Amino acid sequence: MPWLESCFGVAMRAFTVVAALLLFAAPRIAACQPYVSGQLGIASSNWPLGAPLNGRIDDSAAGYGIDFGIGFGKRWAFEVGAYGYDSFDGSGTPCADGDACPPVVAEIGGNDITIYKAALAPRFIVGKVRLFGTFGYYQARIATNLDQAGAKSRDSGALLGAGARWYFRDPWSISVQATRFDDNLRQLMFGVGWGFRGLRTEPASDVH
Repeated sequence: MPWLESCFGVAMRAFTVVAALLLFAAPRIAACQPYVSGQLGIASSNWPLGAPLNGRIDDSAAGYGIDFGIGFGKRWAFEVGAYGYDSFDGSGTPCADGDACPPVVAEIGGNDITIYKAALAPRFIVGKVRLFGTFGYYQARIATNLDQAGAKSRDSGALLGAGARWYFRDPWSISVQATRFDDNLRQLMFGVGWGFRGLRTEPASDVH
């Protein structure tokens, strides 16, 4: 849809402006506890779709992603992230919107899902480990492996997650995080992260 593409373009331009401001404001940003985490894991999808699939993407696949966050205060952070996955299998009765669909269910492989998120992340310190939750908004781009109009679509909704991050050597960390995107997809990710030195709330004596 043209208006969706236009909104996406506006969002990308806004992201570029924000990235430039962050670059020039690096000293002040350092006080805001920025962090980034690359992730690998597994995802399970049960995503219902209308035409042209007229079915659901119901499969598990390997996942990968990246999160970028900015802390504010001791208890909160704001995160944005992007996730991709290996192809998912699906099933349905493929036909164009408005057509009479065949009564036979077909298996359709090679379906792709990409998810972008924006979320608040409350944080709690337990010894050397930082426990955190996430709740916010996601947008998904879904490409079914069909040569029909409407094979590519978008969806959006609410996300909810929880995880733990351990700073094993300043500024490096490892993490585990489980996230649920409505009832459409669940994922478990393991990550390696980096953050500015000395900007965590753990006492320095706790870091070895």
